[in-house]
Amino acid sequence: MANPTPFEGGHVPPSELSEQIALVRALSRANIKFFAVPNGGRRSRLEGARLRASGVMAGVPDLILVTPPKGLTMPTALELKRSDGKAYNVSPKQREWLDRLAGLGWSTVVAFGCSDAIKRLRLLGYEL
Repeated sequence: MANPTPFEGGHVPPSELSEQIALVRALSRANIKFFAVPNGGRRSRLEGARLRASGVMAGVPDLILVTPPKGLTMPTALELKRSDGKAYNVSPKQREWLDRLAGLGWSTVVAFGCSDAIKRLRLLGYEL
């Protein structure tokens, strides 16, 4: 596996996983009910087939916030990307899910790192 490209100043950017862990901590502290969708990561072909057979679907957002933002009644779907922009692109399957959920009245967010996610969630009405 190649080493991550350093940010300006020479430090290595945080991984998407570490950004999500920080965000999960913030959501938990704020008593926001949510769950993660474990779509990422490398799996064997057999494990991938088992997951698909059990209902795991490509493109589902990383976090589903069951607690709706203040003043709204529908949940929020959040797709988290790395803060350095290297994994900036939302895949077509991710875009399809975000659009589908937005069409059902959900709030949808694409954020670039934990800090950006918190900022965007606050704009929706979450108290973080």
